Amino acid sequence: MPKYQWYLILGLVFALIIAVGGCKNPLYTYEGSQVLIGGDGEPIMLVDNPDAVDPTYAELVAFIEQDTTDANDYLVHPRIGYVCADFAEDVHNNAEAAGIRAASVSVDFEGGGDGHALNAFDTIDMGLIYIDCTGQGSSDKLNFHLEKTEEGYIVVYDNPESWDAVAYVEVGKEYGLVPLARAGVLHYGFYEGYKQKWQTYRQILTDFNDSVDQFNQEVKGKTFHEGSPELARIEAWQADLEEMKKLLDDLSEELGYVWFEPKGIVKDIWIHWGPE
Repeated sequence: MPKYQWYLILGLVFALIIAVGGCKNPLYTYEGSQVLIGGDGEPIMLVDNPDAVDPTYAELVAFIEQDTTDANDYLVHPRIGYVCADFAEDVHNNAEAAGIRAASVSVDFEGGGDGHALNAFDTIDMGLIYIDCTGQGSSDKLNFHLEKTEEGYIVVYDNPESWDAVAYVEVGKEYGLVPLARAGVLHYGFYEGYKQKWQTYRQILTDFNDSVDQFNQEVKGKTFHEGSPELARIEAWQADLEEMKKLLDDLSEELGYVWFEPKGIVKDIWIHWGPE
């Protein structure tokens, strides 16, 4: 058989091996037989540090707080996109460079649709901890202040100081996030209690905003005379608004600066400790 025919056969065999998953590029990250791809269409590449070690939880928190990956914009673009897989890739590589052993994590949800990427760290005192730095694309801001204008009060929402969050990830349960600085307990029950408190916050906030709108309509274009019953009523109403605002401030201090909408019920979890 001519030599070129042997080359052709070997090439076909090699292509077949790759096609069935028998040969993987050691620089890439896989979920099963599929290469994980970033927002720009390029494969995710996890860079390990052979000297990296598992951190304490305090060391992990200190690293995540100073890491700036969460400040990046979430972009969907065919060539320059930056999505959750890219956030997770950068957090992993930054942690490894800092001497902290890290994993990139892929989560699939029940019902299909888009999955999600985040990170995991096997802390030496608190066990496996999931960290998500991509919350800005699916969040409601909690922190706000009131500003008084000629038309009345307006509610101004403040930007959060950080998008970093602890992720509560269990198969068969809702994917939940709590701001890093507010994740006091790391078992799933803490997230369920946190969610219930946030729902209370949301209801009080709705009532507060409705009352602010009514107050503004009541005082717009009117003059109230000193000592009049009308002024006393308006002042009492204003005091009630300030009391509600204080209650919201207290809840916000406990809950953090932002609420992250749940992404779905977790079906599968894939943990990638460096290139496969």
